[in-house]
Amino acid sequence: MVHSVGDKMKEHGMTFVFAGTQKDDDSMLHTVIHFESEAHLKSFSEDQELTRLRAEAGAIVETGTFTPITDEAFINYPMVLNLK
Repeated sequence: MVHSVGDKMKEHGMTFVFAGTQKDDDSMLHTVIHFESEAHLKSFSEDQELTRLRAEAGAIVETGTFTPITDEAFINYPMVLNLK
């Protein structure tokens, strides 16, 4: 589903930093998403068409949560991880 909505992701200033399911439960998706601004996050959360597409793809959109992270966060320290 993610690959089919690349234009929507760009429109909402989204970049997936990480996305993966739990090893023992592939219905539990965990993501870290960077939004270019709070306005982009707001536009994402208000996009009814994208919400519909996510629900049709199996996302349980009613219980999804967002936890804002400080701008002081970092990734790939002390080295870049290759998850393949």
